[in-house]
Amino acid sequence: MVLYERMIEDFGQRGDNMADRRQLLVEMRAQDLDSIRLSTYRTACKLRFVQKKCNLHLVDIWNVIEAFRENGVNAMDLGDELPAARLEAVLSTIFYQLNKRMPTTHQIAVEQSAGLLLNFLLASYNPEGQGKMSVFVVKMALGTICGGKILDKLR
Repeated sequence: MVLYERMIEDFGQRGDNMADRRQLLVEMRAQDLDSIRLSTYRTACKLRFVQKKCNLHLVDIWNVIEAFRENGVNAMDLGDELPAARLEAVLSTIFYQLNKRMPTTHQIAVEQSAGLLLNFLLASYNPEGQGKMSVFVVKMALGTICGGKILDKLR
């Protein structure tokens, strides 16, 4: 396990390898969240960990929808494939817009947050490494994991 974590640190500069894609999963294992007995609590804790690590707890559903509109994802069919480069553009838009709303003392690292979230999404929803995700999966994942009120998400 320690060797695997060291590999991730060694290859941290390249965003294209599988070690980068699994970085968040390895960090999650280090938190020992699997020791939580009830599966619903365990899942909630893991999602909250991802949300906090990627700074998505600061983003509400309206900002996600706005980023989809800016990048033309709202006009795409739900069955269409979204390439990783375009997904990265959507995520960067989300975090750049977040930085515009945050005070200068609380700015986040946009590239780090977008890269970490991109790698997590690709590792979770694209395990075969095609570099594409369906529009439906992207909308569902970002809508679920972003911050905000549940009533706003269900509209």
